[in-house]
Amino acid sequence: MQERDAQSADALDVAGLSVRYGRSITALREVSLTVRAGEVVTIMGLNGAGKSTLARAVTGLLPVQGGSIASGTIRSFGEDVTRRSPRAIVRHGVAQTLEGRRIFGAMTVAENLEMGGTTVRGAELRENRDQVYQLFPRLDERRDQAAGLLSGGEQQMLAVARALMSSPRLLVLDEPTLGLSPKLVTFVGDTIRAIQEAGTSVLLIEQNATMALSVADRGYVIEHGRIIHEDTAANLRADEGLQRLLLGLGAEDVA
Repeated sequence: MQERDAQSADALDVAGLSVRYGRSITALREVSLTVRAGEVVTIMGLNGAGKSTLARAVTGLLPVQGGSIASGTIRSFGEDVTRRSPRAIVRHGVAQTLEGRRIFGAMTVAENLEMGGTTVRGAELRENRDQVYQLFPRLDERRDQAAGLLSGGEQQMLAVARALMSSPRLLVLDEPTLGLSPKLVTFVGDTIRAIQEAGTSVLLIEQNATMALSVADRGYVIEHGRIIHEDTAANLRADEGLQRLLLGLGAEDVA
């Protein structure tokens, strides 16, 4: 019964989450959001709005940046993961790609993937590697090449592929289109759809509203650490005033 409940539970349920850095800086204020199983949900906002802090809270990486959860809860697939370690959260089925990619440049593509698969073993590890090479054929071609010599787009592919090596049920993508060309932004969007179709839920932290709303089922807008708006992606695309006020996009950009 517990296993069935976990399978039917939301991929992510954040309730009343407040995050502080040190004693004086409050980065998130009573944030609540949900990612249902099988959904792509995007969090959008300007730089400094709290998007990456939210991602770190969900994946247990806040202490690395000197942050801490002041109040609220984070549940994933029916379990409380509010203050679990990053490794425990990965084992639970939540993986993240970090803003700026953060690949291991001196290691080969294959070695980077092995680092992402440390929580799985044997046949599952080999199957995951085959699947990410199928999803990203260019990485297969460059498996023995040092990751630091890859192009920016290829490094982003590697960052996503490395996260997928742990068999996540929820994938947190933090600014995956940052610094990419329009062609590669489209490729990232197509990749997110493929990941969703394969059964993985996605929390997409993104400043590029055009791409985010083209792949998401629902979206939240965050400003100064607070969620100020939530709706379906279709309704957010149609809200001209919201786009212009918060995201600097005209209606022609989000049609």
